[in-house]
Amino acid sequence: MAIPQSDNSLFPQHIYQRWQVVSEALKAKDSQLECFIASDDTHTATLATVSRYDTGMNLYYIPVRPLWHWLQSSQGQRLAELLLAICAYLHQVVQIPFYTENGSYVGCQYQMIEDWINDEQEDEEDRRQQLDELYTMHNAGLKLHEQIRKPYYLETFAHIVENFRPVDDWEKDWVAIGAEFLGLYHNYPQRSIFDNIHSDLLYPEDEDRISADQYISFYWSGDGCLADTLFDTINCNFQEIAYMDEPMHLQKFDKFPEANVPDFQFEKALFELVDRLCKLLNDHDYEEREPNI
Repeated sequence: MAIPQSDNSLFPQHIYQRWQVVSEALKAKDSQLECFIASDDTHTATLATVSRYDTGMNLYYIPVRPLWHWLQSSQGQRLAELLLAICAYLHQVVQIPFYTENGSYVGCQYQMIEDWINDEQEDEEDRRQQLDELYTMHNAGLKLHEQIRKPYYLETFAHIVENFRPVDDWEKDWVAIGAEFLGLYHNYPQRSIFDNIHSDLLYPEDEDRISADQYISFYWSGDGCLADTLFDTINCNFQEIAYMDEPMHLQKFDKFPEANVPDFQFEKALFELVDRLCKLLNDHDYEEREPNI
């Protein structure tokens, strides 16, 4: 809901000036705050503050090809189960979209790439390699999406993490991040990444914006013959867009508040954990072998 901007001529000047003093005090505490003097139908002056969480203009894309490979290997089953539980939390609760879902932004980019490849008449060998990867990506994605949608993995998340016994330092990294995701789930059992996304709160007249489901998503891989084309396409889409929907807090004050800073603890923990998860997966996102569909 857009914040109605006030016409300060509608209020007694001393009221408006007092709100201005409070807004300056709040901004001194947090330079990222945007302060407004808002009004309702009775022209009552109210201070409203908006604080945004800075995502760093990054893409938070979680590759699932390593998970697919581990599921095909008897040695990878333990790790695959742990990762399925993490992904189930991120998909079912945090609501991170999966690329095979209808309407997925990343899925639409893959479909566009497939259309380009099918129209391409030159370099038949490269074209066949790309089509093979698209086939694997699509069919593996459907199977993985079916797995992470199961209530079982969310219901057994704690059991899986607590009973995972790492055999080396690499597995210790995985159980550590699994425990941190589990802690986030316990502390915020119903929090979605979209809870604090308010697309029409700032600059509501601008419809051209990067939405949250476009910069955070599950996708197939950051390696392989499709990756460069995917990221080139996304960068071309985003480079001309001025606004990005980031988590934000709106506070409206009916009385003069104490200077405080909005709490983005969930968002901070989530984005940092997703970033670490992506780095762990990217380290193992390569063609180990051709998986069976």
